[in-house]
Amino acid sequence: MAYYFPGADGVERSFSGVTIRNLIAGPERTVSVAAVNLDGVHPPSISKLSDRAYYIIHGEVEVTVGSETFVASSGDAVFVPKTTRHSLVGKAEYVVVNVPPFDPSAEEAAD
Repeated sequence: MAYYFPGADGVERSFSGVTIRNLIAGPERTVSVAAVNLDGVHPPSISKLSDRAYYIIHGEVEVTVGSETFVASSGDAVFVPKTTRHSLVGKAEYVVVNVPPFDPSAEEAAD
């Protein structure tokens, strides 16, 4: 079992002002961790599978979780229960933890 995950090995994906780099991922894991750089809008989405925790490293984002909207900045944490609509808007670097691990097939866009 691997316990060390060099940063250079992370898979990276980008879309509409969002760049996500996997830090810890894989089907054998019980958690996934990714570093995210947001410059714009992370569109509204719903995870049918994972609870999510966001930790804002740098910057500020307007976060909507369900019907609640608030501003999160450096040092703040946000929890999003699975099946809850959420979105982020702003310019920030943050870490997102998914339990169980992120699975793109369990994601749905939310308007």
